[in-house]
Amino acid sequence: MKTKIYIKTAIFTLMGGLVLLSSSCLKDSRYVNYFADAPLAEFPLAEVNAYQPGGSDGAYQAITFPATNANDTITVAVKVAAPRALTSATVFTISTTDVTALNSFNSSSGGTALLPVPATDFTVIGGLQVTVPANITEVYFKVVVNGAFVAANATGAYVLPLTIENAGSVQIAIPEKYLLYNLFAQ
Repeated sequence: MKTKIYIKTAIFTLMGGLVLLSSSCLKDSRYVNYFADAPLAEFPLAEVNAYQPGGSDGAYQAITFPATNANDTITVAVKVAAPRALTSATVFTISTTDVTALNSFNSSSGGTALLPVPATDFTVIGGLQVTVPANITEVYFKVVVNGAFVAANATGAYVLPLTIENAGSVQIAIPEKYLLYNLFAQ
């Protein structure tokens, strides 16, 4: 009789132990607390298209302009990627002279020799400081490109490199800090 009680107790204890040990397997991993993540500054378009030839990180975008001498505008988004919109404004400093991503693209694509667009052939409307206001996560700025320059260099030998250099106290996402706009004319 005592043996039956000991066996029942042992079986009950083992089953209870198995339930406790396997309870961590029963948690649903789809529910993650993203609210604990720090905000990131990025070009959202940089997530869309990895470098085509080398498959490296970053964003290579080909833009085709009409083959006229009329100037054209590129609209660029900057974003504070956060679970909740920030309660204070974030000022982005954009660079058009950082060719780090362009050099990486050129070397990863088998010796392609794309060049940066000369500074005299584009204008960033409003300057290189872009402010994302409080309680907003994404804003846009515009770059006007000299249509005559693009028409004269229709084969896509030139790239407009954009880089987020600074975003105040917000961490900058890498590689989403780079955008390369390859300019073509049709």
